[in-house]
Formats: sequence, C-alpha cells, structure tokens
Amino acid sequence: MLAACATALPAQERGEDLKSKLDAIGRTIVLDGSSVTTAGNLQMNVTNFGFLGSLPRSAYEMADVPSAQWPAGSGVEYLYAAGLWVGAQLDGIPSVSTGYPETEFYPSTDSIDRIYRATAGMEGGRTYPEAPDDDGDGLVNEDWLNGRDDDGDGLIDEDFEEIGTLMYSCWYVDDEAVAQKAWPEHTPLHVKVRQETYQWSESAYNNFVGVHYEISNQGTRFLESTYIGIYADLDAGPRNFPNYYRDDQIGSWAGIRCAPINGIEMPERISTVYIYDADGDEGRTPGYFGIVFLGARMNIKGMPNPITIDSPNAIRIFAGLLPFEDGGEPINDYQRYTVMSGYAMQGPTVTQNDYKILISAGPFSGPLPGAPIQLDIAFVAGEGLDGFLDNAAIAKLVYSGFWHDKDKNPVTGVLGRETLIIGDESTAADRLGIDPDPCDDVDEHVKLQKGDSLWTNADCTEEVTLWDYSCYKGNMKFANFRTGVNGREAQINWVASAVPPPPSMRAVAGDGEVSLIWDNLSEITPDPATMLIDFEGYQVWRADDWHRPRGTTTASGPSNELWHLIDSRDLVNGVDPDVDLEKPWSAGGFLYEPLQRMKNRASMLKAFEEILTYDPLGKVPCPPGITEAECDTFEAIARWNLGFEGGRRYYTYVDQSVKNGLPYFYSVVAYEPLYSNGKPKGIGRADSPYSNFIYVEPRSDAQEAERFDESDIYVVPNPATRESMAAWILEPNNADPSGEKVEFRNLPKCANTVRIFTVAGDLVQTLRHRGGSGNGTLAWNLVSRNGQTITSGIYIFCVDPDDGRFPRAVGKFVVIR
Repeated sequence: MLAACATALPAQERGEDLKSKLDAIGRTIVLDGSSVTTAGNLQMNVTNFGFLGSLPRSAYEMADVPSAQWPAGSGVEYLYAAGLWVGAQLDGIPSVSTGYPETEFYPSTDSIDRIYRATAGMEGGRTYPEAPDDDGDGLVNEDWLNGRDDDGDGLIDEDFEEIGTLMYSCWYVDDEAVAQKAWPEHTPLHVKVRQETYQWSESAYNNFVGVHYEISNQGTRFLESTYIGIYADLDAGPRNFPNYYRDDQIGSWAGIRCAPINGIEMPERISTVYIYDADGDEGRTPGYFGIVFLGARMNIKGMPNPITIDSPNAIRIFAGLLPFEDGGEPINDYQRYTVMSGYAMQGPTVTQNDYKILISAGPFSGPLPGAPIQLDIAFVAGEGLDGFLDNAAIAKLVYSGFWHDKDKNPVTGVLGRETLIIGDESTAADRLGIDPDPCDDVDEHVKLQKGDSLWTNADCTEEVTLWDYSCYKGNMKFANFRTGVNGREAQINWVASAVPPPPSMRAVAGDGEVSLIWDNLSEITPDPATMLIDFEGYQVWRADDWHRPRGTTTASGPSNELWHLIDSRDLVNGVDPDVDLEKPWSAGGFLYEPLQRMKNRASMLKAFEEILTYDPLGKVPCPPGITEAECDTFEAIARWNLGFEGGRRYYTYVDQSVKNGLPYFYSVVAYEPLYSNGKPKGIGRADSPYSNFIYVEPRSDAQEAERFDESDIYVVPNPATRESMAAWILEPNNADPSGEKVEFRNLPKCANTVRIFTVAGDLVQTLRHRGGSGNGTLAWNLVSRNGQTITSGIYIFCVDPDDGRFPRAVGKFVVIR
C-alpha cells in the first residue's frame, strides 16, 4: 500500500512523501544539489542513490537547483526525476530494483562513498588515445574514481578514466538496510551500480549529458532474463508557472540522423523518446528534451566480443494518475518487470497530460561475476524537434568515439575487420565456413577449427548503410565509415575532438575590483582525439545583471545572454588580437607572478629548483613557515622553470569596472587557431563560458585598527527600498526566502557581532561577521530573528568587535516598503 500511495501523488508532492519516509526510518540522505552538470547548456542534478533530477518544489535543499534545465540559467525545466531500473527473475519470480519512484538504491554508510568530481586534464585521469596508464603499473584505468584504493597499491584514484569537461562518479547498491526498511515488499537483486555522468562545455557538444552505468551481481543467486532501463517523470515548463507539468506531449523517434559538427555531417543511428510542452508556455518552453538510448553490453571473460544490444526493446508511456490497466504507471515489481520485458514502442501521445516514460533493453543472462552489464544513455535537449534530433545525433557521435590500436598489434583491425571470432565445435562442423567480410563482394569462406581465431567485418552492413545515407557529401569517403582499419581493432567510446580544456581558476573579491588567477592547463593538454596541442589564446568573460531565476543558484550560473567578452590575449602569430599573453599584467599581458609579497621568494624558489633537479619524481618537503598551498605553488613554478612534468605558470586579470555588492560571474576559457595550409590564419573553435565559471561579489575592505573610524561604517542602500535594492534583488528560494539584502560596509578587521534594533529598542536580528581576512562587508536579508520580513521603519545597528582595539560602532538606516 505504501508504494501505491506514493505513485498516486502528483509529482511535486512525491518529494515530500520520499523525505517523510526516509525521516521516519531514522536516516536522512543529504542531497544538497552540489553535483549539477554545470559545464554545458543542459544542467542536471546528479545524486548517488539511483536517480537524476532535483525533485523541484519538494522539501529537499536540492529542489532549488536545476533538475534538467535548458537553456542553462533560464529556469525552464524538463524533468522531475529519472531513475535507473534493473529487473530480473529470481527463481522465476520477477524483481525490479528502482532508483525512482521507489528509492531502492543507496550508497554505503561510509562517508567515503559520495559523489566524486573530475575535470578535463585532471591528474590520474588520462585515457585513450593518450597513454592511459597513469601510474605506470602496466594496468589501465584500474583505480576508478571512487575515493578508494581499488588496486591495492596504497594510492587512491591515481589511474582512472576522466571523460569530458566535467565528470561525476559514484556507486550504490540495492540491498542497503535503509532500502529494505523503506520498501519491505521488494526483494533486492543484490546488485551494485557504478554510475558516471559526462558533459562537454564546447557549444557543439554542450546540449547533452551522457550517463554510463555498470551493473554487477554482488549476490549468490543467478539473475535470469535481466533488463535494464530508465524510468523518467518528464515535466516541461518554467518553474514559476503553476502546474506546468500538465500540458506535455510525448514522442519517439528511431532511425539515422545527421550529426552536424564542426562543418561536417556524419550519419548516426539513434533511438529516443522525448517530451515537449504542447503550447510552448507563451514562447518560454521551445525545447524538446529526451533520453537517447546509446547501447547496452556485457563483456564475458573468455569471450572475444561483448554481448551487445543496440536498440531498446521497449518504450512505454504512462499518463497522469490512471490505473496501470488503463495506461497508468506500474506500482509493483510484477507490473514493472512486465513493461520492462515487453516489446512495445509507444508514441506519440495525442492529448496533453503529465507523463512518465520507460525505455528499457534486454534480456541479458546475468550480470555474471566479473562481467557487469553496461548501459549508456544521453539526456538531450534542443530547440524544436529538429534541434533536438541534431543534438541527439551529436551525442551518439561522441558516444561512438573512434577506433584505436589498443593491442598494438598491426595485424588485428585491418581491412575493415574489427571483430574476433574464436572457433568452437559449431564452427568446426560448419561445412560452408565463415566469410570474414560479407560485404566485399568476394566469396571467401574460411574453415575455422576449434581454437582458431579469425578477424571479421561483423558490422559491414551498417557501414554500407551509413555510407549510402544522404547527409554526408563533399570530401567524405567510405573510409570514414569503416571500423577496423590501419590496425585499429578497439572502439573507444565517449571521445570527441575538443577545444583546449578550461584552466584551473580562482577569483579574489576586492574593494571595487575582482582579480582572476588561472593556470596554463589549457596550453599543455592535448586534444583528446588528435593528441595535438592546439592552443591559441584565452578569453575572459563576465556576466552581469543576474537575479537568480527560480531553479538556479550561484553554482548553476547565469543564462547565456548575460555573458559578454571583456578581454582576450593570445600567442603572437598573426592571429587577432595578437596581444602577447606571456607579458606581465602590468605590461599589457596576462602573466602573473605569485607570492611576490614573500620576502624570500627568490631564494625559496631556487631551493625548490635545486631539490627537484636531484629528485625530479619526488615531492619537495614543505619548509616551516609557509603554508601547504604556498609550497604547492612554489613546486609548480619550479617544475615549469625546469621543464619537468607537473609544472605550471599562472596568469591574471584584474577587473576594476565593478560595483561592490553586485553579483558577477567570471569565466576564463581557451580557444584554438583556425588553420590554412598548416598555418594559423584566424580564430577557430572557442570554449563556452559555462566550462569553469565562478561567482563573486566585490566588497568593501575591513578597517584596520590603526586607522579605524566609526563613522565610516554604514548601510547601503539607505534608505532601503525596492527600487534602491533592485540591482541585487534575487528570486527567493528555500535558503533565501526574501531575495533581498542590505550591506554593512567597512566593518572592523576582526570578528564582529552586529545587532539590529527598532527605535523602540526591540532586538530585530543578531548577525556574526568574520572580518579577520579583510572582508569588511556583511549582508543581511531583512528577515528578523522570528523569520519574518521586516516592515518599514528606522532601524539602529550596533557593531561590537571581538578585538578590544576597536570601539563599538552605532548607526542607523531606513527601510521603506
């Protein structure tokens, strides 16, 4: 009955029901919305217990962050939640473990088992075609990103596979005690799920999020007729529209679609189910959003080729609050397994409603020990159906990746033959033998004895089909569609040629200025597909006039139209702007020399260089008197000066055209040159500002004790009116119910207590401020200690410094509603 009651609730109330259930059993899963795919134009909340999405309008803190928001920063959503389903038969009885609507997947109780974040160029994350053995132990990507020492070498996450601009990695199981208490009617399958999400920031790739699942059997029972799928509660519309999820339509599409990318078009076979808003919400919801099935497979030890499934067996659509028998969603394991294992391709819908969908694939026998089932999908968004299908094809293109000579054997993967067949009793008894390439018009049959091996062109029909498809023309050749050529026998998924990755960056807020500092990661990281260094320069972007539309946060960033380019520097090679980025900032370049205020900087740096000269692979011990961060900086500079691996140089940009208290976003991105006859002739592809943005508010400096003046402490704006606060008023959310603020400026450089009173002497609010770092600004949201927004009136403030060198300061300000 608990499950039935849960599914009978409207989508926005299910989060409340889920939270109540977890609280009732004495365990609260903290989902704070800190893992959002912010590197692209489609922003999704990632969790580590079986579903993606943020459950908008629920009681969770994560409800304020994007669920599946497109475009980024718009406040327009397309998803409530999407959960992984794994269904199998245990001794003939079906069981389905779900991430949503029943939350039966959870991580362990160990604090290590959280969501891990990786970015392009991160240490330990190299993969093909780059040398993927990061730690030189002869193994490849054996220590996946999970905070644990998987290979027992005493190191953690030193050799994993980083994919895309931004990757999140986690794992969970379906047999944790919390799940069994919450859903006692469900029989767990005892499976473990490894989940990774991938996103790219370059505009050509940034309208999708790739998801990779690996499902392993951790139990002692054999799983028969296993199906895997994604169940999604799709809701299209702006968050501030009431009942925006009730006027949706669902469609599905399968076939070959051109992937328009970087001036060429490549045909890709896709299968997808999608949602769109029937009336477009007055033009605010023009997008289509859906799930693209990319592939499922199981690699069995001893078998040369994986068992693969290239298309789903079922796409099912469930409407509103109808009973299951009338088209409503399944509410128990038997019904769920029935729809997963059936063969039905539903769609399109003909009436507006609140819809849920399921896309599933199978069956598999297993997963078996050491042979997990792998599922790859992409969540995709685009403008209109054509824009959506274009982006779906691009997602499939990136998933398809490229073919690589993984075994370093030139006789495997030649003549278009990429699939290895090992002879057994059936091949030995085959009178006709095996044709290694059925599409080459050569009648060639090889008698394959038991134990013999033969490389074959198993996908030749697909190669010919794609070659015949009309979207590619011009200089494209059949060789572009052939796999297993030039010794390349292994397909490497989720790889795309891309612009240089964004640098590591930080922002320092000052009084009327913001300083950006970044490293040279973009200049030393090769293209993940071509392995060429194709860096040209840096662009500095800023976004202004942000007011936190509902469903966005400082972590999810601004909408695209708020970004504007404020500066650029590059290599001096004839490509505009041709302003030398390696000149010091004071001389018109971007070069930054850190730790300049340290008196013994030169001698310290020389000492680091001398130690590294004798021990290039070692880490320099941190001398007393300086911080670990300063030591890391010295070592990075010293390694750069010596030309050693791990070296870094740094750049800076100081923006002095900002106003204290206003919200700003900054991003520094790299771009590559456009080549003509092998020489740079112009600006080529550039990264998106979404790749590494930072939020910052300039602030007043704190007053030093020697120069302290009580009269310099003031409140801004004063009087505080809706008009005077307009520049920084934000849309209210759960954490900030007013969205308003005033600021106390020029506070003492120490810890302070600020108390606000009415003129009658009633205490309104008490605030703490830590000004010891030099920040002299304290914001207040005009909410009283009783949780109420204050009314119009005159208010008195008292500043009581913890440091006895500062006297008490008193002032007043006016609020007019």
